[in-house]
Amino acid sequence: MKHILVFLTIFTICFGLLPVASFADSPPATLTIDGVPAGTFPSVQAAVDAVQANAGTNFVIEIAAGTVTEELNIKQQANKNVVIRPQPGATVTFKNTINIDGSGDIDSPETLLIEGLHFDLTGTTVANCIFIPSFSPVHNYAHNVTINGCTFKGEFNSVAQVAVRVEANAGARNLAIMNCTATNLHSLGQLYAVSGYAFIQNCIVSNGSEGGVNYYGTADLIVDSCKFDVQTYAVRSGQSSGQPSSGSVTINNSVLNSNSATDGTVVLRVESTRNINIIHSNITNAAAGPSLQALNSSGFDIDIVESNMVGEIPSSDSNTITIIDDPNVPNGPVNITGNGGNTAYIFLIVFLSVAVVILLLILLAILGI
Repeated sequence: MKHILVFLTIFTICFGLLPVASFADSPPATLTIDGVPAGTFPSVQAAVDAVQANAGTNFVIEIAAGTVTEELNIKQQANKNVVIRPQPGATVTFKNTINIDGSGDIDSPETLLIEGLHFDLTGTTVANCIFIPSFSPVHNYAHNVTINGCTFKGEFNSVAQVAVRVEANAGARNLAIMNCTATNLHSLGQLYAVSGYAFIQNCIVSNGSEGGVNYYGTADLIVDSCKFDVQTYAVRSGQSSGQPSSGSVTINNSVLNSNSATDGTVVLRVESTRNINIIHSNITNAAAGPSLQALNSSGFDIDIVESNMVGEIPSSDSNTITIIDDPNVPNGPVNITGNGGNTAYIFLIVFLSVAVVILLLILLAILGI
């Protein structure tokens, strides 16, 4: 009996020294509610679940350095704004999907910000980094979602891995993807947006990625200050059947290049909005395919403003094509990878400097010097 008690004592001590493995698929995370620390949780999911369990308006979840291999499920709560980001100085890598549930409330004002995370799907069969799934019979209606400063990496041609996917019939309102990079993926975005905007700004898609952004719905798609170098389409609007949708597609200050003899760099399908604006952008196709393609559709109102279009564009016989191209105005984007606000500032400085020189020359001429 004495030997048994000694054995049990040693076993208990050794067991207590073992690492806790129940949350080994996620590093711990802290939660702050309305600026007040609310504690540290053993996993990101536990911190997210605490948002629902606690009163407050502004919730900040900061993740410790490490790798998250579990799926993360986020359900938007009425009047609760949520931020999910790494702790200061920490690197956080997701090897699985973040799923977002909008609670079916498309008009609710709360916000969700996912920021500064690394998504690495290499070595996995995971299809989506950030996913807004469809529900039946109620729509998902994720809303006011911003994805900022994230990196997305996959294995090209392994599975159809997508950085941000809004599933068909899920619906989303006001979705922004900003300051992100995507490499070796099927695409940066497969987006079904039913109202508001789908805003893609300052993003880079490259290194073998098949496509850029595939968009359909009634929201306005805005692609601003982006650089897409892809195999097929850089921007594709609408589905292959149905009636033309409302909204608009605006490509501004961007460099879009594809490498397909058959697919256009910008593709407009049957269901696409007819209101297309291309402003200060370079649209090229390295395989000599079309730069702007209307597939089995017509009646587009396309404005091309100070842009380079290398490749065929739709016929003006069945579409309204307005080209504004002042020979004294350089075409192409001013800025691609950041600090877009500085462009106007630099232009202003140059303009004022030239104006000062001209005024000095006029003054010298008047004085006869």
